[in-house]
Amino acid sequence: MTNVVRSFADALALALPTAPTPTNPANDNVRRRLEDFRSALTAVDHTDISDVDPSSLPDEAQAWLQSAIDGAQGAPGVVRAARDATTAGSWYQIYESGSASGHSASEPREALTGGMFAAQMIGSRGLVRSDTLLAGLFLLGPGLHYPLHQHPATEIYFGVSGEICIQHGLDGEPQALSPGEVSLTPSNRLHALTVGVSPVLLLYCWLGQLGGRQWWWRQDSEGHWHRDAYERTARASWERTASEAVPADVLARL
Repeated sequence: MTNVVRSFADALALALPTAPTPTNPANDNVRRRLEDFRSALTAVDHTDISDVDPSSLPDEAQAWLQSAIDGAQGAPGVVRAARDATTAGSWYQIYESGSASGHSASEPREALTGGMFAAQMIGSRGLVRSDTLLAGLFLLGPGLHYPLHQHPATEIYFGVSGEICIQHGLDGEPQALSPGEVSLTPSNRLHALTVGVSPVLLLYCWLGQLGGRQWWWRQDSEGHWHRDAYERTARASWERTASEAVPADVLARL
């Protein structure tokens, strides 16, 4: 399994310096920030192996994954590494249903249950342990919309299959990310994801503060913005821990 993770990390690190970055504003200084991810990927200790058993996806999601792998494009090394990782990792549903998590059916997370899955290669629940880097596969179902949210970690997505639109900022124009391209989301930047008619498979990485609150934004009928904070529990489920009107100083900085 460590060979699979090493190939995954090496292929992504090799692809990052030259991958197009169509979803990022020009002033993001993406190349410098991607170098931080490349360095982290090449520095992973592949001897710190976790005892993780591979797990399968529900039938519908497995069909999405197969379609995504069949349609994978880009550098052969990345495609091969992604294909190998799909059967080595332990897949899990990112957001549980309300009956399991205690969330009400009206919460926006409910719309995402059954539509978003991950297989972590590197991290606290990955095949190789790391407390400073998360990396793996991210599978999103057709037509899914992941609404405006923010988190402390800096994040990258590397396209493998399908097309996804990524919005940066409250009023940002969504931009398409295609296979072979990379998107970087700086720490605490507001962003949203929208999938088209085909499933999407991404490679993802997180650096920085890997835990902490995720803020989800919503707009009321009068146009005022509010946000809800969610945090992972010891059972790895998500719980809402705070709700507030978005502070004026936060809106002013956007």
